[in-house]
Amino acid sequence: MKTQKQTEEEELPLKKSKLQGIYKFIIAIILLALIAFFTMAFLTKERVNILVMGVEGTRTDTMIFVSIDPKNNKVDAISVPRDTYYPTEGKNGAGQAKLNAVYGFKEIGGPLGVKNTLSKLLGTHIDYYITVKYDAVKEIVDLIGGVEVDVPFRMKYDDPYSKPPLHIDFQPGLQVIDGDQAMAYLRFRKNADGSHSGGDIKRMERQQDFIKSAAKSAIQIKLPYIVARSLSYVETDMPLSKAVMIATSMIGTDMESVNIQTIPSKGTGTGKDGLSYFYYDPDATKALIEQFDQEVNK
Repeated sequence: MKTQKQTEEEELPLKKSKLQGIYKFIIAIILLALIAFFTMAFLTKERVNILVMGVEGTRTDTMIFVSIDPKNNKVDAISVPRDTYYPTEGKNGAGQAKLNAVYGFKEIGGPLGVKNTLSKLLGTHIDYYITVKYDAVKEIVDLIGGVEVDVPFRMKYDDPYSKPPLHIDFQPGLQVIDGDQAMAYLRFRKNADGSHSGGDIKRMERQQDFIKSAAKSAIQIKLPYIVARSLSYVETDMPLSKAVMIATSMIGTDMESVNIQTIPSKGTGTGKDGLSYFYYDPDATKALIEQFDQEVNK
């Protein structure tokens, strides 16, 4: 007659075998799911248009339209100055004709409001928005491992009343900056003594160089991981699965295929409210968007 111990010993291999079978089944399902996921990612061919916004208080401090073409592994981006003249019906207060004011409008503002407005201004559909705040920039840059920038001149500016407080002090030359330094670098407009002003246009040029350098560091095998982690620091209407699929399809993109420019201009001037405005060129902008469309359809 078998003892209880002998019975348990005989049943143990059977139970172990069943468990191993279940684990193998689960692993097989996971592997199949991963293969299917990454296959879909590499087969992603549709162009995706994204609006990236930097927000300061109730206004957008930075607006960049990004058009990603996975089919040709190409990225086109357009910086839109925050002082762009684009009046909103019913909004006639000082400065409310500036594009960056849209974010703060009740009911018709916020990230969706800016997304809809930029779609009309550019004459093209925008699929998703990404809203980035200063603390998010710090986290994302540190996640990449720093960004290399070539500081063109001594940058020195302090504003203790800014939110968050602003302290900028960079020596000229090529250097790798971390997240805290990146926030200061991207916000710089002029030195405390008024030298090297250049206004918003020069700042956008530095931002464009910064973005290209950051992209160069990020477009590598761990890009999907970086994108997935970055989404936890921003506000967006883009699903995580979509973001990772796009990132995966863009691994290995040549930096020569990343093109960033400023929206075509008709010049700057003073509005009826006495404030300075940037006037974009609607016809040249339309031609630029059509050029993007033609490149995708090649």
